Amino acid sequence: MYSEIPTTDKKGERDRNPRSNANIFEIFTFSWLLNLFKTGQKRDLESNDLYDPLNDHKSSLLGFEIERRWKIEIANAKNTNREPSLSRVLVRMFGGSFFYYGIIQMFFETVLRMTQPLLIGGLLAYFNHGGPNIIDSKHAYMYASGLLLNMLANIVLYHYSQLELGHIGMKIRVACCSTIYKKALTLSTTSLCETTVGQVVNLISNDVNRFDIALRFIQFLWIGPLQTILVTYFLWQEIGVSSIVGVTVFLAFVPLQGWLGKMTSDYRSKIASRTDERVRLMNEIISGIRVIKMYTWEKPFALLVQYARKMEIEQIRGTSWIRVFLQSFRLFNFRFALFISILSYVLLGNSINTQQVNIQVENTYYKQAWHKNYFPCVTD
Repeated sequence: MYSEIPTTDKKGERDRNPRSNANIFEIFTFSWLLNLFKTGQKRDLESNDLYDPLNDHKSSLLGFEIERRWKIEIANAKNTNREPSLSRVLVRMFGGSFFYYGIIQMFFETVLRMTQPLLIGGLLAYFNHGGPNIIDSKHAYMYASGLLLNMLANIVLYHYSQLELGHIGMKIRVACCSTIYKKALTLSTTSLCETTVGQVVNLISNDVNRFDIALRFIQFLWIGPLQTILVTYFLWQEIGVSSIVGVTVFLAFVPLQGWLGKMTSDYRSKIASRTDERVRLMNEIISGIRVIKMYTWEKPFALLVQYARKMEIEQIRGTSWIRVFLQSFRLFNFRFALFISILSYVLLGNSINTQQVNIQVENTYYKQAWHKNYFPCVTD
């Protein structure tokens, strides 16, 4: 009489992710997505057209792994009489792959991008017929080929490393979300009184997203100094002491940027507390909305919500101003340092030329005086 309900929905089954068995060429060129693009060209994509997530991206496996390592960290912390650290667990889980992709990022930032100006300079020397360094057409073709290969490798490695670093950030985010969700299900009654649902939702939906952004830029903490040393070396070969002046001006802005970054962190902590307070207030209002309606307390509670939101907006406005200044430094720093380098090079070059002219004039004067003293009969 009644048909049996199937245990699995065949319409909901998805194909295996082609990224799992893709070769190195398909990974670098993203050609494993061509079939999905072809399907989207023929018709609108549906949810069933998406592939199954990779095993490394599943929250169940990531949550289990971080939970297992967290228990080990707690045991080690008790043995060494210290507080357990989540950062230690994350480093042990993802530190190897994070360091590997950091090496790739360091390679194209310090090697490929640093050699591009050298290749361009060698290619331009072929067209500068009156310059001191004249090269033939064979070397010009070599410089041009090297520049093309350099740009190709730079593009491929850049997108590959950024994608994989984004994957690591996503794994950390998923693992932390899984741990927070499991912990929320096992909270005691006392802990539930201190924590609201809105705080947990804010933590999962907003705070953990910082992992996706931070892991893409944290590599520059050690790539930046290495790249600065190489830039200073090559500039020294071209403009001499003026390179030190420009790099010094560039590094002078680092403490200011660090101070602004610290202020951003402080504002971020205040924003989190203000947001949690606003979410807690809204939860209390929603849970007691019948009483509020019965006693017509809408306007007083609306003022409370408005005040809580105003305090939150003040902190957001502060961090927005700081973010504007930090973004402006990306365009101002190196341009100002370049201007100072060129200015110092021109001024130092003029002073050196003036000194050389004075030395030549003094040498000529002394030669003429010596000639007149020892050979008075010879006139000019």
